[in-house]
Formats: sequence, C-alpha cells, structure tokens
Amino acid sequence: MRTLEDEGAQTSAAATGDGALDRGADAPQRTAARLARLAGALLLVMTVAAIFAEVGTRAAMFVAGDAHETATRILAAPEQFSLGFVGYLVAFLCDVPVAILFYALLRPFTRTWALTAAAFRLVYTAIVGAVLLHYAGALIVLQDPGLAALGVAQREALALSHLQLFDAGFHLSLVFFGVHLTLLGALLLRARLLPTALSALVTLGGVAYLVDNIAYFIAPAVKATLGPVLAALAMAEVLLALWLVAKGVRWRPPVGGRIRGA
Repeated sequence: MRTLEDEGAQTSAAATGDGALDRGADAPQRTAARLARLAGALLLVMTVAAIFAEVGTRAAMFVAGDAHETATRILAAPEQFSLGFVGYLVAFLCDVPVAILFYALLRPFTRTWALTAAAFRLVYTAIVGAVLLHYAGALIVLQDPGLAALGVAQREALALSHLQLFDAGFHLSLVFFGVHLTLLGALLLRARLLPTALSALVTLGGVAYLVDNIAYFIAPAVKATLGPVLAALAMAEVLLALWLVAKGVRWRPPVGGRIRGA
C-alpha cells in the first residue's frame, strides 16, 4: 500500500516545474482521500452486515432464559440463522483492512498511537472471531445426529449456553473495540482531518462502548438504565463512515512534515 509519506517524498521528486509542483502537492491529499473513502465504504458494509446478523437474526431467535423457545426459533429457520453467521463473518473480516487503513491515514501524525489504535481493533476482531464459533455451535448441537444420545432438553440447554457464551464474548471484545474507537477519535481530533464535532463524537462513542460493555459484566443495572443513551453515542461510527464516503478528509500535513512517535 502506498503511504502518505511515500506521496510526500514523491512530491519533492516531481517538483520540476510549476505544473509538476501543483500535481505533486496534491498527491498526499488524493492518497488520504482514497484511504478515507475506502475505510468509510468498508465501515458501511460492516454496518449493514452486522445489523442483519444482530437485529435480523440473533435478536429475533435468542430468547434469554428460554432454551426451548430459542431452539424452536432456530430450528424453524436454520438457513436464516446460518446467514446471520455469514453476516457476522463479513463484518469481522472487514475490520482487518479498516484497522490497516486508519493506521495508514494516521501514521504520519503519530506512528505509535496509530499503531496502538489499530492493535486494539485487531485484538477485538480476534476475540469476536473466536467466540463466533459459539454462535455456530448452537445450531450444531441442535442438528448434529451424533448428539442424538442427549435428550432434547439437554441439547436445547446446550444451544442456549452457546449463545450466552457468544453474547458474553461479544461484549468482552467490544471493550477492546471501545478503546480503539476512543483512541481513533482522539487521533482524528489531533490530526484535524475531520470536523471537530465529528471527531469528538467518535471519541464519545468509544467511551460509550467502554461503559456499556464493562457494565454488562459488573453493573447490569447501569447498562439497563443508560443503554439507550450509550447506544445512540455508539452510532458515531456510522456517522464517521457516511462522512468519509461523502467527504473524505481534509489533509493537513504534520507540523514540520515529520512523523511524531516514529
């Protein structure tokens, strides 16, 4: 991937005339715009895939505390349940290039913190990718003829347990995602690539993820009370995606043209 530093170096080499200088000066802006719009497009794909998987599939079939009803809904539409797995998988696969794209975009401003933000997103992806096996496991224990020795009630209870473990693992992974989003918003604020309000909203969205998903484990009452507010703040990433696709970023070279934290 061509980096913004590469474009900056090419700018100097290309400046052999007024026209060449103009074209070279625009190179970092064009590269930043491409990185931003690609990241935004992938974020939108992730959003659609995740909403389908979470709202259209899992939320429609998972009945907390009711193993029989959950199993009945899954077995009534196993193809839809499997498509939910695909939706999650598509969303999580997109997270990897998004982490790399944001790193490439922010690296000229602070390499260390850009790498740290990317690392937290990749750790989130690794955790949630692993716990996705529990989602698949729910259908396996309900349909696998090799488990026929188990009673129906036992298999239904196992399926519910798999979905509960997926739910807990998902919330755990989102703590790491919350750290990523908080850092991302702070870095965007520092780099001034986006309107200040949007960057601040992304930062608040990250904090909302942290509060919401830590509360899941230690303070369920807080999660229930603040859930709607935190969910609204968490939508900041969707606004970020729409802005990046529609507007891109306003490229401002680092002070002195040097990388900080290299």
